[in-house]
Amino acid sequence: MYISRLNFYTLPGKTREVEERLGSLLNMVVKVGGIRAQVLRTHLASPGVPDVIFEQEAPDLTTLETQIQHVTENPDFQNWTQQVCGLLSRSPKREVYCVVNPK
Repeated sequence: MYISRLNFYTLPGKTREVEERLGSLLNMVVKVGGIRAQVLRTHLASPGVPDVIFEQEAPDLTTLETQIQHVTENPDFQNWTQQVCGLLSRSPKREVYCVVNPK
């Protein structure tokens, strides 16, 4: 099992808007078969950590890569990206973790 996290660093005062717009990304991911997708908002953290995280699980890397490709090829995603870009202080960064102690 793998967990993919897409980290968003927002401009001051734009965190709530990015959080809300990530709901659209969540819908896109679910439509292509993404599982346990969720949006996490920082509540208390050290300086330099992301403000909002988009997280999803995948059974393997091939599935994750296929889902990402299907989402990023979607014209709705291209429009979404243009809308969110101006709300960020830097480009989103993706992290992929291998779950070492599955339930």
